Amino acid sequence: MTEDEMWRAVRDCDASFDGKFFYGVKTTGIYCRPSCKSKLPKRENVVFFSTKEEAEKAGFHPCKRCRPDLIEYDPAAELSRRTKELYDSHYSDRVQLGLDMKKMSVSRKHLTEIFKQQYDITPSEYLVQVRIAAARQMLQDGSSISDAAGMTGYENLSEFYDHFRRQTGMTPARYRQIFADNISRSVLETPIGPLRIIASKDAILCVEQAGRESLDAGARTGSIPADWILSGDASGDLVKDCKAQLGDYFAGKRKNFDLPVSPEGTDFQKNVWAHLKEIPYGQTRTYGELAEMAGNKKASRAVGMANHCNPILILIPCHRVIGADGSLTGYAAGIEAKKYLLQLEKGYTA
Repeated sequence: MTEDEMWRAVRDCDASFDGKFFYGVKTTGIYCRPSCKSKLPKRENVVFFSTKEEAEKAGFHPCKRCRPDLIEYDPAAELSRRTKELYDSHYSDRVQLGLDMKKMSVSRKHLTEIFKQQYDITPSEYLVQVRIAAARQMLQDGSSISDAAGMTGYENLSEFYDHFRRQTGMTPARYRQIFADNISRSVLETPIGPLRIIASKDAILCVEQAGRESLDAGARTGSIPADWILSGDASGDLVKDCKAQLGDYFAGKRKNFDLPVSPEGTDFQKNVWAHLKEIPYGQTRTYGELAEMAGNKKASRAVGMANHCNPILILIPCHRVIGADGSLTGYAAGIEAKKYLLQLEKGYTA
């Protein structure tokens, strides 16, 4: 490879040359990957190296932006991950969230582009999901609507009502009432962490993450505690049936569920969730394919939003939807849980 070819790669920020060579800038004493997005140096100030060891031996230090000293480094993925962590941690504190976001020194437009590439959802859409998920839990536990709104970062009720309707297809008052009367619930310990099961007398209303605990050592090795099915204080036949069927599922004895489900949402969301149930055990579909199944192949973004809002995990298998490039993208119970479920189903697919 000639120096002219390497210079063209640097000038074009060509990531296909990453790992094939490195370049140092004499005026700064820094060395970079060809794809580095830093300001293009003058050609006369650039020297080329075959390895990072050569660059460091010559006295150059690794760039803090493109991290050429790391074997694998994806700055877009790292920035998206940090943004997601900030939203998860500070969704209820607008001031702190704003201060932390400013420290990231990235434009809103750029952040939106890379976040959507990573998670198939914009940062603002994700923040709404986090806030409404927290509000739903508060309403289920008996909090007032105004408290649920204020404690999840909303400064006025009209915005809260609008976002709540979009995410659940009902008003906060209606949602709170559903979970106040004639409801059975229990928390079930599973290999992907505790799941909260909520049911009426007629249908399963919700199977959701009951905490943010990561997979335990037993789950990582594939072992399942003998008594995990019996944990929690179930009340109601449907809750008990759901726990039993989930137990069979995690043990590899069940591929389909025969429980009545009644997820609350908009008509569009319900249509998407109905098509999720058509994805066979052990198989996956992309967001684009799911959109086509739902009748609008151009609506992959909206379908992705509906998939993220699925209130009944596993029974409505939103974990079987992946990115077009094969990436796992987001999941309500976490990427590790999604990975575990897909591997579980793959292992028991005959």
